[in-house]
Amino acid sequence: MITIKNLQKFSLRLKMLYVEDNDSLREETGKVFEPLFERVDLASNGKEGLEKYNNNLYDVVITDINMPVMNGIEMIERIREINPEQKIIAISAHDETTILLNLIRKGVSSFIIKPINLDDMLTVLYPVCRDADAQNTNIELFDALQAERKKLQQMVGVLTSYLHTVDIKNDQLGELSTQTNMEDKSQLLEEYFAKDEEQGDEKVVFIWDDCEEMRDLLSEIPDKLSLYTQDSQIQHIHRAGEAISKISNILFRYSPFLDPLAESLERLSRLIAEEKDFITMLDSKPDHILKLFDAICIDLSIYVKRFATESMAMKNIHHIHQPTTLSIQQIITLISPVETEDEGDFELF
Repeated sequence: MITIKNLQKFSLRLKMLYVEDNDSLREETGKVFEPLFERVDLASNGKEGLEKYNNNLYDVVITDINMPVMNGIEMIERIREINPEQKIIAISAHDETTILLNLIRKGVSSFIIKPINLDDMLTVLYPVCRDADAQNTNIELFDALQAERKKLQQMVGVLTSYLHTVDIKNDQLGELSTQTNMEDKSQLLEEYFAKDEEQGDEKVVFIWDDCEEMRDLLSEIPDKLSLYTQDSQIQHIHRAGEAISKISNILFRYSPFLDPLAESLERLSRLIAEEKDFITMLDSKPDHILKLFDAICIDLSIYVKRFATESMAMKNIHHIHQPTTLSIQQIITLISPVETEDEGDFELF
């Protein structure tokens, strides 16, 4: 025999709509339902029941059949059009086979014959509430799995971006090597990896608020571009361009040594704002462009972290930020080769 405790294992997390035109029966039966469900809403006819159904989510609908304004069968048909999986229990004073078969064809989960007996009601409610609770649990598990999947994708994206950075840096060093004669190569690499030397007693470091803002912006840029490659929503491009422009404005407030880096970011943000050429390039080479942006953002994040404590006033600071500037210039060249030519050759040192 099904008991109230048996039923409550499944029903206490469910929301129920009870539709009955008899006022006294509706109120009395509603009080019986209240300790069994998380929430019980009452309606006096099919029209009122349908209105409440359209404005709320219910796990179980229990309805009388013969009612004024809109009967239970019509309401069931309308609900089925909205949600074919809705759990519905019909209550009827009739026990004719044809009526019960018609209710089954309408998609009723089960039915109760009036007058309502408590044991019969528990017997009918138990499997319906058990299935509804299982359905909700499956949805919750699916949502949780999707959330975990998204976290894992983000972690994989971060790890992949670090791997991409290694590839990009190898490409950059290769390009640096080809810009000089063979006899100058050793000198070039020696300068590139030269030891930092402080420039006098001047102390130039990023202030804390600027560090925090730039870190947030640098995290946002690859995320927004990656989102665009998934859903093609133009606002992601705008957000990425705005973030790059904000970083450029912050860098301009510091040492003139940073001007080349800030200027390259400003040019990149301007080209992104113009949309067309950048979107064409991103659509045609999404993986390559995302790798470049990943490398740039990781380099700048490391740069911001370092110079929150160390001074940027050093003789050869160029060897730290110039490779990043080169990466930015590569993207600018891909977007607009004409603009790069107009601005002259890029000076590395």
